[in-house]
Amino acid sequence: MTSEPEPAIPEITRTDCARCGTEVHGLAGRYACALCGWVNHYSEGHEELPGLDADPDHGRGRGRGRER
Repeated sequence: MTSEPEPAIPEITRTDCARCGTEVHGLAGRYACALCGWVNHYSEGHEELPGLDADPDHGRGRGRGRER
């Protein structure tokens, strides 16, 4: 067991797509429309994004730049 605090669960939020008007849902004010591809800028969210230290996958060779 660790003494680290549990991460906060992000709030599910909704808005209308700025491009096509479809109702979209997101996490803490960050949205992506599945119909037209619109996404809002990450800085428009309701809270700051966690840093790399909070990412359990950081440094494990996953994602872009991985050699195959």
